[in-house]
Amino acid sequence: MIAEEIQKRIYTVEEYLELEKSSEVKHEFVDGIIIEMPGEPKKANKIAGNIYMTLRLGVKGKSFEVYNHDLKLLTIPGRKYRYPDIMVAPADDNDDDTHVVNRAVVTVEVTSENSSGVDHDEKFHEYIGMPSVECYLIVSQAEWLIEVYQRTGTKWEYAFYTELIESFEIRALGITMKVSDVYEGLV
Repeated sequence: MIAEEIQKRIYTVEEYLELEKSSEVKHEFVDGIIIEMPGEPKKANKIAGNIYMTLRLGVKGKSFEVYNHDLKLLTIPGRKYRYPDIMVAPADDNDDDTHVVNRAVVTVEVTSENSSGVDHDEKFHEYIGMPSVECYLIVSQAEWLIEVYQRTGTKWEYAFYTELIESFEIRALGITMKVSDVYEGLV
């Protein structure tokens, strides 16, 4: 999702968090700049919903919570807050701020032509730079393509899936996800 800068001054984290409380639209915070997040098209929403449901069922009975794009993720303390399309965090990620997640284990972005660069570059580096993140999924809405980055010790592995009959494991959660489940209703 491409975002537009809506303010031309540098904000503090405190100012950003205060503005977000009363805002009708979501904004990401990147090095003092507040960036408005546009709404997503039906296709992206459906894909994100499919992923949410699959992850939710997969972690049932485990110590994880699955969140949709309505909660912020603190990616770089004091500098960057993002709204992943989906994220999974430990159930004990209890912070005083009920609108911010601090320790995501899995992050998911449903990418478009406009957001692909940010999802593959800026967000990629922010997410894999978080010690808690074990898996980052970039899911295309333009084609059947799921890119999976998974931490293995101190290294990251990359794999991609383009066939609806394929499946992949999200090791940090101990679950397997089918490509056909991600794109259900769009085939």
